[in-house]
Parts: sequence; C-alpha cells; structure tokens
Amino acid sequence: MMKSIGCVLVIVIFLFGCVLDLPVTKDSEKRVVQIDSSERQDALAGKLKSLEQSVSRLQSEVKNLENQLKQKKDRPPLTTYKLPREVFLCGERIPTENKNVWENLDREFLLTLSNDIQVLLWMKRARRYFPHIEKRLRDLSLPDDLKYVNIVESGLRPFAVSPSGAAGIWQFIPATGEKYEMRKNRIVDERFDFFKATEGALAYLKALYEEFGSWTLSLAAYNVGENRVQKEIELQGTKDYYFLDLPLETERYVYKIAVAKMILSDTGRYGFHLDEQEFYDPLQVERVEIELTQPLPIIEVSRAVGCFYKDIKELNPHFSEEAIPPGIQFVNLPPGSSVPFWTFFSAWKMEMEGK
Repeated sequence: MMKSIGCVLVIVIFLFGCVLDLPVTKDSEKRVVQIDSSERQDALAGKLKSLEQSVSRLQSEVKNLENQLKQKKDRPPLTTYKLPREVFLCGERIPTENKNVWENLDREFLLTLSNDIQVLLWMKRARRYFPHIEKRLRDLSLPDDLKYVNIVESGLRPFAVSPSGAAGIWQFIPATGEKYEMRKNRIVDERFDFFKATEGALAYLKALYEEFGSWTLSLAAYNVGENRVQKEIELQGTKDYYFLDLPLETERYVYKIAVAKMILSDTGRYGFHLDEQEFYDPLQVERVEIELTQPLPIIEVSRAVGCFYKDIKELNPHFSEEAIPPGIQFVNLPPGSSVPFWTFFSAWKMEMEGK
C-alpha cells in the first residue's frame, strides 16, 4: 500500500515539473525563449488543468487501493471460517458426525465462500425476490428454508436457462412446468413468470414431501426427478439422502442449499457486508388478469401507464413477442399503474370489439 502511494507522489512531482516548464541550460550555452505573455498563460493553464485531472485520477486510484486494503482487513482468510457444529435444513439435521457428510458439506462451504462476487449478488437479489417467496411459504405452512432452493437453481436470475432447457428462477423443464399450469408455446412461456413459477414450485415441493416424507429426498427429487429417486431407493434399500448413490449434481444439491442458507442467514459472520443502499429494490408490481380476443401491443400498455416499453417487458418476461397474446393472461404492472391501465384497457377493448 505504501509503495503504491509513493509511486503516486513521484508521478505528481514529475507532472508538476512539466507544468513549470523549467528552461534547460548548458555550461557554454543559454537560450532565452520569448513567448507572448497571454500565450504562455494559456499554455500554463492548459497544463495545470491536465495536471489537476491526473492528480484526480491518481487520488481515485489511491482511494481504491485503500478500500481494497480495508476489505482485506475486514474479511479474514477462508481458513478463519468453520462449519457450525450443527446444521439443519428444513428442520432436518445434517449428520455432520459422519466424516463423508462433513467433507461434502465443507467442500461446498469453502467453494461458496471463495466466490465473493456470487455471494454479494445473492444478497442483493434476495432482497428483491425473497419477500414474496417467504410470504407464500408462510401461507402454505412450508419450511422457510425452501426459499434457498432457487439460489442453487438459478442464482435468483429471472431469465436463467440451463443447457437441459430448464428455465426461470425455479428452473422448470417444460413438462413439469405444464404439469403445474405454466403454459409454454411460441409466444408465452410462463416458467419465466416469477409469481406463477413460485406457485408451481411450492406446489411441486409440497407434493414431493407428501410422497417421500423427507425434505432432503424431496429436494433431491426436485433436482433429478421423483422417478429417479424412487428407483434408487428401491435399488439401494435406503431412504437416507446422505447415503444414497445419486448423480453427482444431485449428491451436491442439498449440500449447496444448506450452505446457501448458512451464509445468507448470517452474512456478517462470514465477512460479507453491504450498506442498505446497495441492496436491490424489492419486486413490487400490480398484477392484473385480462382476457383478450386479439393481441394487445405492449407499447400501448406502456404509454397508457406512463412508463417505458422496456419496463413492461422486463416485468413480464413470459411474453416473448411485442404484444400480449389472446387468451386469459396475467400482466405485471408498475406500482400505482393499475387504475390508468384499466381505464385504457376498457376503452381499447370497446374499440377493438367495435371493429
């Protein structure tokens, strides 16, 4: 740090010397350059401005270095952090006394802690999406820990698509999405509708728990499918997730969810800190249900409610084209815009039906 600041001072002194534009002399020769006074002042003013800009940039670099040093002092090395003595997920205890289980959990723990950027993004996005998920979990009397499933599924990225074709925050494949009332066709893909996908995901997890009687098995089934889990239970003769031989991704899946819970429920303990203004705003929308006989251009909706076309598109990623298609549709609107929308929609519908 001191070396960096020293370099900054050397550069400043050099630049200052350039501004002074000191004359060069030799033992046997002296040159006198006469420059018009106003021109010299303009030249000096230009050099001074350039120097001020350089100093400003250097001060910014010094500030960045100070912040980096502070962060390193604030957050100890990874070896400082240890797994808690007991870890629970959805009320079920993880048997960390088993050396293999402890090792698997420890690996995911250290890998996650080492990815600072990812954890910070989880923290910021969780403030946007968790409030609605938490409310629906309470409404359905389901474990609050289930909210961490979509941390592992998508990192809370609403437009996420996996190589296998799973989509949205909850990462539904088309078949399971349709089973839980998420339409998918050329112009609508409701797996990207956060609210509808959340209802489907919680209904699916509840059904899995009713089938397996264990949240760890239910989570494994959410990842790899209930048929595969049931097949392995029958083949291997055990219903204990931690001792089932499953695909590697599924074997790591529950551990990753447990680690996401561990860190996000006590971020300060693991060296992650954000100021209040650094969190992303909670997702707030007014959700309306409409029935259409013909497409409704999204640009007309945006004009009616006084926002940008982009705003409506980003609130409704389940509509892939420039218009809301015919049929019964759910539309997400910015807060406070449902009244002007209904005024517009009523007039628009009357006009269209009159044609």
